[in-house]
Amino acid sequence: MIRKSYVVLAGLLGILSASCTSDGDGGRDRESADLILNNAKIFTSNREQPWAEAVAIKGDRFIYVGDSAGAQIFRSDHTQFIDLDGRLVIPGLVDSHAHPGYIDVEQYGEISATNEAELLAAVKDFAEANPGDGWLRLCCWPIDLYVEGNRGPLKETLDLAVLDRPLWFVSEWWHSGWLNSKALEELGVGQNTPDPKPGVAAFVRAANGEPTGWVKEGGGWQFFAEHFPIDDPEHSQSHEENMVAGLQLLSESGVTTLYDAGNFGFEDLVYGFMAGLEAEGRLPVRYEGTYQVFTPERRHSAVSEIKRYRREYGGDRLQFNTVKLFMDGIYQNRTSALLEAYVDDPSYVGETILSVEELRDFLLELSEDRLDIHIHAEGDLAVKRVLDAVESAQDIANDGLYTRVTISHLGLIDPTDLLRISELGVIANFTPWWFTTDEHDSVIVSLGDARFGRMFNPKPLFDLGVVVTLSSDEWWGGERLPTYLNPYFGMQIGHTRQFPNEWREGEEQARPPTDGQLSIEQLIMGYTQNGAYQMRLEGEIGSIEKGKLADLVLLDDNLFDIDSDRIWKTKPAAVLMEGKVIRGAWPEEIQQ
Repeated sequence: MIRKSYVVLAGLLGILSASCTSDGDGGRDRESADLILNNAKIFTSNREQPWAEAVAIKGDRFIYVGDSAGAQIFRSDHTQFIDLDGRLVIPGLVDSHAHPGYIDVEQYGEISATNEAELLAAVKDFAEANPGDGWLRLCCWPIDLYVEGNRGPLKETLDLAVLDRPLWFVSEWWHSGWLNSKALEELGVGQNTPDPKPGVAAFVRAANGEPTGWVKEGGGWQFFAEHFPIDDPEHSQSHEENMVAGLQLLSESGVTTLYDAGNFGFEDLVYGFMAGLEAEGRLPVRYEGTYQVFTPERRHSAVSEIKRYRREYGGDRLQFNTVKLFMDGIYQNRTSALLEAYVDDPSYVGETILSVEELRDFLLELSEDRLDIHIHAEGDLAVKRVLDAVESAQDIANDGLYTRVTISHLGLIDPTDLLRISELGVIANFTPWWFTTDEHDSVIVSLGDARFGRMFNPKPLFDLGVVVTLSSDEWWGGERLPTYLNPYFGMQIGHTRQFPNEWREGEEQARPPTDGQLSIEQLIMGYTQNGAYQMRLEGEIGSIEKGKLADLVLLDDNLFDIDSDRIWKTKPAAVLMEGKVIRGAWPEEIQQ
């Protein structure tokens, strides 16, 4: 019996010694690694140790980050050892505002025209080619053809093309629709129908209160799921295939984590599908879902709905911790809330979905349930009201406010509010591929040159130490979907503030302000550690750091050295998530 115990003990000691090596530092033992990546240029996104040469990984976590010599101590006979020959490694990426679930939800007949006669003729032709008595959905009427100040498209004009069936014609900027008389009748919208929020989520009206046919923001979105359900098997299949394809595009680019900024009433459909992917082991990213508040009353159901999503769909990767709020709209619709009036409508500054007091109370409610909020705010008035609400909520909570507040888009910020964003600890989210322009940009008409010249500028926020996160915000589909989902496309435009050279006509200038170009370090931080912070995962992911989950991306091109006009063409050679290669492979010739 004693002899047998001795043999078992000796065997256990042998196993332990095989998995440990002496580190030469006081005789302490260290565990051996499953994988060592050596001789690399590793940008870690860890401010305390921004660069390293090597990492050691055991299981799903980093156990060492440092120089190549120090990594050797974690090497054993079973360690996979890879010399990366100076290639660039960055952390796994975080897309902090995405819509992979909404790809292909809406299906339109696409029409293009530069004048009204051509447009109406095309609408009529489409209706004749698609007979029936149900809804017609079209895209994309040009803003500059119809919108100036409070003037917009009229139902009577659309009736000239289609009178006997409901027609929803979405604008080129999507946030507003043009409806014919039959469509308004089908929705039950008339002179006495209240706007969810006048000026933002609203039906534009004539002087007598009659809807003109122009519907904005949540005023239209509130009807989507009920009137345009995905109940056709062919559409359902294409939607599911496109969701999978979108997730694959993100994963192949190195995105390991994302925040889904909402699905406009189709949440159960989307999150049910995502839960199914996770159950099958096919969800390739950590996925945070949300509940959207795009009309004022929806805030009252936000907490209960998030909790329901958790119960019905939540898993290890599919999580629900954040509510999405539309505080205002977009400049093209004249629904952004501004401190100074629109140039083409001097009497109007816009409105917000919630007042300062309503948002303050909402923040306190979210804090009690330990939830965060992601707020769409384009105009400087909307941004200021969010900050006022955050400051008030923090004062009431006596520095005990749990909720992290992210403001997305931030097209205009009052210069006096830049420091407030920093002091209040608000997170700033931007979509870098928006940092472009052309001489015919419709926003110049509504805002004027001066305001246009300081839009979409995260540089001062980075300089103040604000947590700035970066994202794709794309769902439209089509041939450019892979480009707009590509984080390296966002990095290039964030760095240059103009489209790629082959897209430009002549000597197109970079978008002002000229000093708004971001460094590569800032861009990577925005897509990694800062994104992880937005999602309360900063202790687990976002940087290549000892103890964190082993997410990283191996690139063949060095983002810090290549021509800035080639950044968007960068392709990962391998994507590692939790210690496993999920996309690509280590190059054969550098494995040892």
